[in-house]
Amino acid sequence: MTTPEPDDFIKSEAEAFEDEESENPILGWAKAIVFGIGDTAKDILEEGRRGAREAMQDGWERFDQKTKHRRD
Repeated sequence: MTTPEPDDFIKSEAEAFEDEESENPILGWAKAIVFGIGDTAKDILEEGRRGAREAMQDGWERFDQKTKHRRD
């Protein structure tokens, strides 16, 4: 059994790629926009949660400073 030559392997992959239907450019742009919006929404939610945790911690610190009952 012989191994295929590298050129033969590259040619076969290129031929396989040519057989695939090319994606409609408008569909490609639409996918990019949708995925971009999704990534942005995830980033916004993550920052919102981080801000809420910090605000909660600040509130508890102010509460602890005002009261004798410290939270542990």
